[in-house]
Amino acid sequence: MPHAKTSGIAGLLLLIGLSPLASQSEAVVALRGAVIHTAAGAPIPNGVIVVTNGKITAVGADVAIPSGAKIYDVGGKEIIPGMLDNHSHIGALSTDLNDFPMVVGPQHRFIDALNLEDKDWGEAVKGGVTTIVTGPGSGENVSGEAVVIKTFGADLGKRLLLEKGGMKFAMGPKSRERYPTTSMGVAANLRAYLIKTKEYTAAAKKWDDDGKKGTPPARDLGFEAMADVLAHKSYVRAHVHSATDVMTLLRLKDEFGFDLTLHHSTEAYKVAAEVAKRHVSAVVLPLGDRIGLTEDAMAGPYVLWKAGVKIAFHTDAPVISQKWLRLCAALAMRYGIPEEEALKMVTLNAAEIARVGSRVGSIEVGKDADFVVFSGPWYEPKSRVDLVFGDGTAIYDRTLEEK
Repeated sequence: MPHAKTSGIAGLLLLIGLSPLASQSEAVVALRGAVIHTAAGAPIPNGVIVVTNGKITAVGADVAIPSGAKIYDVGGKEIIPGMLDNHSHIGALSTDLNDFPMVVGPQHRFIDALNLEDKDWGEAVKGGVTTIVTGPGSGENVSGEAVVIKTFGADLGKRLLLEKGGMKFAMGPKSRERYPTTSMGVAANLRAYLIKTKEYTAAAKKWDDDGKKGTPPARDLGFEAMADVLAHKSYVRAHVHSATDVMTLLRLKDEFGFDLTLHHSTEAYKVAAEVAKRHVSAVVLPLGDRIGLTEDAMAGPYVLWKAGVKIAFHTDAPVISQKWLRLCAALAMRYGIPEEEALKMVTLNAAEIARVGSRVGSIEVGKDADFVVFSGPWYEPKSRVDLVFGDGTAIYDRTLEEK
């Protein structure tokens, strides 16, 4: 490995997934000459991006570059926003993803299991993935709160975009060794817990409205966490495959009013109209690793998109390496999704679904300067990631690997 002899601070940076050059941040940076895909408008040929103190301050075809800026000439290349993987499990030990034999655990917070030294952070950066939603697994009916976090940097405070990054539900039959073992049982379990959450919230409100007299209701961390979902301070990220389970989730949403995003969404296309009319978004299956699925399922993301559902792709990393995220979008183009729409599904759509669209997901003035420079068209397998910028600093440079 080219950096094997690196030591000191550079070695530490490599350990957490950064290039040594990330330790030297320039106040003003400019890239010029590439085709810029902003994910917020039409591509800009021979474009310019100007970054000041980690934020995008100008982007366009006729942009003046401030004197003293560090300039990167990237003619003949393509630039896209840093990609966002909306469903991941990296950043924690595999033994920390599910708390068996618990069935409902909304009080679990993935931030309490985060390991910033996980090697998968660096692999994500190399693939142009600069932000992820990572969280607990699907072994429980409710397994806890995910986080939205950048894939680079040593300072957790700077990396963390949302500590409450969505509550994980998991639909479908579970282990035969414990209740519930059927889709009916899972649905009943969820409904019962949501009802108890409403009762818990009502009791707390009554005590408060009555002037906080007497003994306060006993605290319950699980009900408190689920109350945030019902109050729209968080939302449900639901592991779901079958159309039957999708419809169960939609009924639960109708009943309890929580915000909902479907994850994996294998058969969601079969009920696309029902999903769309409720304004539910979908994080769709990683096409790149599911070639064995039927053609109908492979075309499912296109069906959802045509129905008006906002969709994003995911890798389920480490199930699939995050460097293949862009190829999930590329393969979706094979099934009819236009290029710029497919790009949004790994950038702006993914950021908006994760509730961080004001910070990342597109190359626009005021947003974090996270973007990726490709050697050719971003969706072509033969194109390579040449440079990755995070918060305005070059955090990956392929030429350093090749020395």
